[in-house]
Amino acid sequence: MAPRSRRIVPFALTGALALVVALAGSGLWLLGRSSEPERAQVRIMLAGDSMTHGADGDRTWRYHLWNHLEPHVEGLDFVGPFTAPATPEQIVSPEVAGTARGEGDPEGVDYRDPDFDQDHNARWGRSLADAATTITADVAEHRPHVLCVMIGINDLLHPIGEEEMERRIRAYVEGARRGNPNVHILIAQAPPITLVEKDQGFALRLYVYNELVRELAEELSMVHSRVVSFDLAKAESWDPWTDTYDGTHPNEGGELKIAAGFADALSRSFGLGPGYQRPLPIVPSQWSSGH
Repeated sequence: MAPRSRRIVPFALTGALALVVALAGSGLWLLGRSSEPERAQVRIMLAGDSMTHGADGDRTWRYHLWNHLEPHVEGLDFVGPFTAPATPEQIVSPEVAGTARGEGDPEGVDYRDPDFDQDHNARWGRSLADAATTITADVAEHRPHVLCVMIGINDLLHPIGEEEMERRIRAYVEGARRGNPNVHILIAQAPPITLVEKDQGFALRLYVYNELVRELAEELSMVHSRVVSFDLAKAESWDPWTDTYDGTHPNEGGELKIAAGFADALSRSFGLGPGYQRPLPIVPSQWSSGH
């Protein structure tokens, strides 16, 4: 296959000037207050799969990010079509997670601590391919200024080539922009799960996918609609044996690491709040003692 040519968008503006221009054209309205209620808001949509959705009894990393940002970001509003964590039925049959929309909160599930803005756009078992089919409508309806995304693992569990990976990433970004041409997108490279040590094919697909996320973020980014990627695993020293409760889904320490990674990236790239306070108060997990 012939090598693909990539158009890298030049960034002529740097430092504070670049941030001012990007935010002024973005709809974030962080440069000053306004009498218009819409302009006083900073709307963030957290989107992804089970690692963002969470299950009954989880705090989720969304909880930690909200409680970190809320004291510092005036008018902060988490938005999205869902509010609850996953039900047992959604976990056992992930297809249920992709179809239940707008029926209100399911009964019998709750967060360990409900004291945060629970709106989100994450579904247990969701793939990037699935998410690309709904993101236009979701962005148009809920009007996020920044879309924070962590997704891809479910796509990589099955054989998939590089070209198809690229097509799905592009479809997602383009779909979000159809919903709002000025939306900014912050996308985390997918963190590893313990399957990388057991399945060389999966490990290779994960590497290729994350390289594509990094390259396409640079290529597709525009001043009025930035696309920024970051390496969560590297930034937070992610270890699926100690940061998850089952090899995939974040435990309490993993939730903190994901929240901190997004907080740092939001601060660094969009001027939203400070970076997360360090050191993180993480208690070592015991589940991996047999590793």
